[in-house]
Amino acid sequence: MAQLFRTKSVIILLAQGMPGCIFWGVVNTYLNDYLAEDRGLSVEAATTTLLVFGLGLFFGVMLGGFVGEFLYNKDVRYPPLLAGIAEIVGCVPMALMVNYAEEGTPTWAIMTMSLCAGTMVAVTGPIVKSTLSNVTMPTSRGQAFALLSIFDDLGRGLGPFFVSLLIDKFGRREAFNLALIGWVISGALNSSIYFYAAHDERLVRQQACRNQ
Repeated sequence: MAQLFRTKSVIILLAQGMPGCIFWGVVNTYLNDYLAEDRGLSVEAATTTLLVFGLGLFFGVMLGGFVGEFLYNKDVRYPPLLAGIAEIVGCVPMALMVNYAEEGTPTWAIMTMSLCAGTMVAVTGPIVKSTLSNVTMPTSRGQAFALLSIFDDLGRGLGPFFVSLLIDKFGRREAFNLALIGWVISGALNSSIYFYAAHDERLVRQQACRNQ
C-alpha cells in the first residue's frame, strides 16, 4: 500500500476521480428534469437526449480503448494526455446543452451536443484503468483498483449533495456550470500524468525484473 502512494501517477489517478464524478451527479440526478422543467424540452425530448448521451458513452469507451492502445504503442505518455484533453473538450458540448438547449433549439443540434459530450468524457475511463494497471505492481494492483473505486464512489455519492448546495445558493443553471469545473480539474489532472507515466512504468518493470 505504501508503494502505491509513492507513485505520482497513482496519486493523480486516484485524485482525479472525485472532481471528475461531481458533474456525473448532475447527469444522473438532475439533467433530465432540468432539460424538461428549466429549458422547456418535452419529457420525451429530454429523455431521448439522455439516451443519446448514453450512446455517446458507448462510443467513447470504445474510442478510448482503441485509440488509447494505439497511442500507448507510440508513447506511454500519450494515452493520459488524450484522456485529459478529451474530458476537458467534452465540457464544451455539455456546457452548450446546459446553457442553450431549449424548446426552440433544433433537435439535431441538441442530440449532437449530447452525443459529442458523452463520447468525449467516456474516453477517459478505459485509459485511466489501463494507466493504473501499467504503473502498479501485480501484487498491489488489486489494492490500487479498490482505492480507485472508493474514490470514484465518494465522488458519485458526494456529487449530488455538493451540487444541491450549489443549487440552493445559485440556482440550477449556474450550479451546473460550476459543477462542470470538476471535469476540467479531472482532465487537467489526467493530462499531468504525461509527465510521470513513463518514469513510473519503468520503475514497475525494473521492480518486476528484480522480483523474478
